[in-house]
Amino acid sequence: MLGAKDGAMKQLLRLACLAGTLLAAVPAGAAAYADNAYGAYQVGHYRRALSEALKRVEADNNDAAAMTLLGELYRQGLGVAPDQKVATEWYERAEARGDINAAFALATQLLDEKSGKRDPARAGALLEKAAAAGHPAANYNLGLTLLATGREADDQRAVACLEIAAKSNVADAMHALGVLAKQGRGMPASEETAARWMKQAAAAGNVPGMVEYAIMLFNGIGVNKDEAHAAKLFQRAAVLGNPIAQNRLAKLYQFGLGIPPDTIEAAAWHLAARAQGLDDAALDGLFDRLKPEQQARAARIAASRISSAVLTAQ
Repeated sequence: MLGAKDGAMKQLLRLACLAGTLLAAVPAGAAAYADNAYGAYQVGHYRRALSEALKRVEADNNDAAAMTLLGELYRQGLGVAPDQKVATEWYERAEARGDINAAFALATQLLDEKSGKRDPARAGALLEKAAAAGHPAANYNLGLTLLATGREADDQRAVACLEIAAKSNVADAMHALGVLAKQGRGMPASEETAARWMKQAAAAGNVPGMVEYAIMLFNGIGVNKDEAHAAKLFQRAAVLGNPIAQNRLAKLYQFGLGIPPDTIEAAAWHLAARAQGLDDAALDGLFDRLKPEQQARAARIAASRISSAVLTAQ
């Protein structure tokens, strides 16, 4: 059984990776016929997906993949009013028939009061079951849960789980492994290993990984120093709304490190970061020294970037 407390477990378990795994949940025998249910789900025709999944269950009471899809549709309210109790019932039926995606989904539902069947102990057992079967999201969440116990043996298990998730391209798992490598938790401390994982996380689109890898590149920690590459990564993360990246990019523009100097750009990125609560007295001074028309221009640029970041995050 899991050693993490119920509250920590509820916080750590996530559904973010579930949708992608459901799309791959078509049973092996599905190649013999057109999978209209999952096909409709993939292109966003959720009412049709619901109808086709129900037809499949009516035709075969052991069609676990169709049941899992129904659970997901009801959980998210896609093509039907959201209903966590009904979603849980569908996940239970699918899990009882051996669907590993349903086991992971059911684990998350059993930690939710809205499911009507909250059961943390059973949720933990299901998470362990799904992880043991190689489910990427289950391994990622189990890894986080094991880290929450603070026990050395659990740290080592967590690394093994996160590596399974990372091999399935779970970017958050790559970032987590980079952090653990820097800390020496569950594995020997190694800046080189940390840099390798952060690089993979950044390439997979993980914003914290982009920032961490950019910092390592800029300082030459665990990887050859490359200010220009670092600047590009900071810019990529800054555009996505990360305040740390916005602040670092402002400093690079201020001093012309890895990127041509530009006080207007420096001021604009500083204002964007400051709008998210990241203050910087030195950059405040830079802004104050600008002419009024330059300040106005920087403010307009910052406002457009703040709006773009909000839209990108949605």
